[in-house]
Amino acid sequence: MSSGNVRIAAIDLGSNSFHMLIAKATSRGYRILTRQRQKVRLADGLQADHTVEDAAIKRGVSCLQSFAELIARYQPLQVRCVATATLRLAKNRKQLLRAFEKALGFPIDVISGTTEASLIYQGATAELDAPDQPMLVLDIGGASTEVIAGVGTEPHVLKSLDMGCVVWQNRFFKDGRINTGRFQQATAAASALIRPLARTYKAHGWQTVCGASGTFRALQDRLQHQCQQQPGQRQMDQQFIRDAAAAAIAEGEVSRLQNLGIRDDRIAVFCGGLAILVAVVEELGIERIDLAKGALREGLVHTMLAQRAGAR
Repeated sequence: MSSGNVRIAAIDLGSNSFHMLIAKATSRGYRILTRQRQKVRLADGLQADHTVEDAAIKRGVSCLQSFAELIARYQPLQVRCVATATLRLAKNRKQLLRAFEKALGFPIDVISGTTEASLIYQGATAELDAPDQPMLVLDIGGASTEVIAGVGTEPHVLKSLDMGCVVWQNRFFKDGRINTGRFQQATAAASALIRPLARTYKAHGWQTVCGASGTFRALQDRLQHQCQQQPGQRQMDQQFIRDAAAAAIAEGEVSRLQNLGIRDDRIAVFCGGLAILVAVVEELGIERIDLAKGALREGLVHTMLAQRAGAR
């Protein structure tokens, strides 16, 4: 089969959302045929004993059944599915994998935090215009946060930290109330995890920082909303991020975050992700963040295409 006829499917079972890309190889890379995302919030079902409750498993099964229908329609030559932090943590991982693999019809690979970070970096930097540029890539997932420093498309410092927007939301804002004390506690807990690594990242350095997860897209929503009300604000800088936190605290309730211009499907875990981001920005001294063009699933696609090219 010629490379132009090759279709591949990349599936990312994140702790907040499940994603699937089905793409067709082209002479210049690939073209996306369909992009799917469902808010499964698997980490929301992670209980104190690190088992995932049945309701969360059922949400995952339902999502993967819909993915299986699309795979049957598009008939990709290769399917790769990876699972991340919640599956790494889950004591009932075997039960989850049996249910999920049956629903999807393909094997699922539970990847390490380092592998996850590497794939995220590849997806975020694959279309860089400056191949030798020092980069910092951030991804705040549902149960883990990846911080990756590299040069061009090559990652050098890869860390996956045990904090995420779903876990932090449930830990600090579970009843939906937002106040200064809770936000400070959430930020302090995140700072304690990133602070020991700050010197290493600063020593590596970066010219550009990009964010590759829903927290950054929610902040982009906020930025666009703010631009409409206050023309002139055009970038996701440190002051903007601090102001977003102050605005969320001022609203006082998760249900009121629509007033900040954030989409309904991003509201539920926004404060958890934002508190983590405030900590990362302050500990690393980040001045500005751009929205990444890709993330883990794009990294999977690039890896799969590179492996196919190498096998020819």
